[in-house]
Amino acid sequence: MEEKDIIMEDKELNEQESLDTGSGNMFLLWGYVSAIVTLVVFAGIYWTRNPVWMWGFWGVPVLGYLFSFILVRKQRKLAKSYGDKVLNEMWQIMGLLCIAIVLGATFTNHYEIILPICAILISLSSIITGSIIRYTFGIALGLNMLFSILDKTSSYLSLLEFVLVIVFALIIPGHILNYCARKDNKR
Repeated sequence: MEEKDIIMEDKELNEQESLDTGSGNMFLLWGYVSAIVTLVVFAGIYWTRNPVWMWGFWGVPVLGYLFSFILVRKQRKLAKSYGDKVLNEMWQIMGLLCIAIVLGATFTNHYEIILPICAILISLSSIITGSIIRYTFGIALGLNMLFSILDKTSSYLSLLEFVLVIVFALIIPGHILNYCARKDNKR
């Protein structure tokens, strides 16, 4: 076992280190990027009625990965637990699955399935991540979006449902994780 793989259990972390390790900063980063991009796409479609605005969703992975890279570079290399590594891998896989869904839906001209399936994947990832945080509301909205497609009642308003999924699956849990990290640090 290499020295960097050893988990430091007895080390006292200052507030910033606590926020860097067990926090919801990545939840918040991806949540706010996703919500803002979705709202921009919604506004573009609402005001122009032009579906070309849907291409704006490529801003999520572009901005998300760019900001993630910047955030990770700013953080000091702190010891990570096995659980941190597993969760990091799980989120990477879910991100790749969302990109695969987008590519597959684009290739087969079934764009309407992108948001509900990605909403379900993001919500499941959030639930897996947080046995501390139990928000199933995102899954319910994702399923509602999917069934709306099957019932032929889906509309561009599903973009707003997707923003709600992001709020409940990423933004609120991110703030809760940061609150818990600060609270634990004060003990």
